[in-house]
Order: sequence, then structure tokens, then C-alpha cells
Amino acid sequence: MIKMKRFLFVICCGVAILGCSSKQRFPIDKRFWTPEDYQTVIFEIQYQTPKDELYPKFSDPENAVVIQKLVDAQNYLVVADDKELGLNYKNEVTKEFFHKYRDLYDTYKGMDVQDKYIYPEELIAVEKFGLGLQIYYFKLGNDRIAEQADAADSTETKRVLTSNRQTIIGNFNLYLDNVKDEKRFGSYAPSLAEGITTHFFKLIETFPDANYGEMLAKAKGMSAKTQVPEIKIALEGLVSKLEGMKKPV
Repeated sequence: MIKMKRFLFVICCGVAILGCSSKQRFPIDKRFWTPEDYQTVIFEIQYQTPKDELYPKFSDPENAVVIQKLVDAQNYLVVADDKELGLNYKNEVTKEFFHKYRDLYDTYKGMDVQDKYIYPEELIAVEKFGLGLQIYYFKLGNDRIAEQADAADSTETKRVLTSNRQTIIGNFNLYLDNVKDEKRFGSYAPSLAEGITTHFFKLIETFPDANYGEMLAKAKGMSAKTQVPEIKIALEGLVSKLEGMKKPV
């Protein structure tokens, strides 16, 4: 049934979008985009972009606003930081944002025949959006588990909380794997450094009791491997931070 609805949507709208501006195709005038907006926009990009046109890019004056809105952290922060909203609600919303982030990543990760990313600048921005989002998503999730547990200090509760912390650390380690493929990002590779200096330090601040041993080892390895000065400096800073933590990693 879902596939049928999508097919009908494509048939009905396929002709109408020709010549339409971004303002007509996307909810540009909305101050914040919801997970539902992301679903609509990502579908529009994936299935309604003509074959001879590129997806929204920062360098495209006509469509730059679309990718800018997609990677705007305020879309989830307006919910996650609202002290008037309930923990369960915020956890569910950030969960939906996380799913849409993964769809967005899949949308922009394509490579050309030279094994270079078609949208390197946009992909980095999408990944940094995801890093920031995950910190809130996993923190809210753990807070919810601790709040609803019969005993917050029980062995089982601690096991689940620890498992979740290590999961997000594993996800962040995947970002460090980009260093192995930094050439695929071309001239935009230095922008990877900002994701490390900003979000990795926020991760450590949010989950100070987690085990960062694997991250430390990977950061050291990538620091020795990178050919980009900005990335090397960022990784050296991360290594220094992890080695300086009071709790052994």
C-alpha cells in the first residue's frame, strides 16, 4: 500500500514540479523542520530531482537553502532543549530525527567513477549534523531508561546504559574512518576536522564515564595516517583529551 501511494504521488506531481522553485517544492518558509518535513524533502530530492540535475548543494544559489535547512541543528534542538517538554516526547522526536538523518546520509553518500564523493561538502555537513543529534538522542534515551527503571543502580539497568554509551562511541568512531578516505572529499577534507573538535569533545563531556579505549586507539592511528594538517591537529587534540581523562580509558 505504501509503495502504491508513493507511485501515485510521483505520477501526480512529476509534471507539476518542472520549473518550480525551491520555495514551491520545499517548506522553506517554515522556521523549523520536523521529522515529517525531512521525510517529505528527502523523498522529493531522491525521486523528483531530474536525472540531469544535482541534489541541493551549498554552491547552488537556487537550492542552497534546502541543504542549509536539512543540516540545521535547531530543527531538533528546539525540541531537545525545551524544558517544558516531557522526556518521553523528546526521546521519541530525536529518535525520528535520527532515522531521517540516516536517510539523509544515504542520499548524499554517492560517489563518481573516480571513487570521489559527488557531494563532499554536503556529506560532511550531514555527518556533523548527525554527530550532534546523536549526543542528544542517546543522552535522552539513557535518561529515560534510568527514570523508568525499577532500580536505576541495578545490574541490568547499568548494563543497558553502558551498552548505549558504547554504541554512540562506536558510531563516532565511524566518523573517524573518514580519515582513511579523506581523498574522496577533495578540497573539502579539512572540514572534517570541525566535526572532531566540536562534537567529539561534547560527547566526552556528556558521557564522561564511558570507555573510550577504542576511540583513543583509532584517533592515534588516524592521526598517523592523515595527510591533512587540520585533521591531524584535531586528532592530536582528541588524543590529548582522552589521555588526560582522570578515569582510565
